[in-house]
Amino acid sequence: MPNKVNLTSAELAYINELVSGSSTEPGETRAGFRVDGGEKANGLLLQLAAKANLTLEAELDEYCMSFPLQLKQDEFQTVHLQLAPPTIYERGPVLRAWRLHLDEPLPLLSNDGNETALSVHELSPNGLLVDAGTKHRAPKHLHMRLALPGEDSFQINAHRIRHAEGGMTAYEVAYPQDKDAERIRSYLYEQHQRLHPDLQPELAVDMPESS
Repeated sequence: MPNKVNLTSAELAYINELVSGSSTEPGETRAGFRVDGGEKANGLLLQLAAKANLTLEAELDEYCMSFPLQLKQDEFQTVHLQLAPPTIYERGPVLRAWRLHLDEPLPLLSNDGNETALSVHELSPNGLLVDAGTKHRAPKHLHMRLALPGEDSFQINAHRIRHAEGGMTAYEVAYPQDKDAERIRSYLYEQHQRLHPDLQPELAVDMPESS
């Protein structure tokens, strides 16, 4: 297989500009590319997108980012390619999703919106590190709500995978709504940029939150 190609600073900055336009209101169109490969090539891309997850991979020194690609066809049969917020991976002996340590833990909410004794201390695209408190036992399954700073809450479903240090419990999480999974990736992308200014100006500072 061919070697992976590292993107230039200008290319990464342009990718970030496209992803920054990915948070749109209903009825708006995301920023992206018009695909003009001809009827056969466009048809092949649409078939692939219908059967597989297409991604664009950005290689950095300590991290790599996997941007989901979304293909859409408008009423004029024109194909548009759009980028969604990425999953960030840390390089190491094992490639793993980057985890954000939260300076201020986020409380998990009951379905009626009230805070519970459970709080999230680390966050990744598909995982939570949860503190159940000294008086409670971490449940095997979570069917609760989570609110990112300054946003409305959304539903999460999670199951316990292991007990961690410091009385914490690790959960694998799923989001019933795809838009909420994208919202998490967008928030993590924004926080990764904030915590790693050494990547600037390769990646612009501002990353709007998903709607």
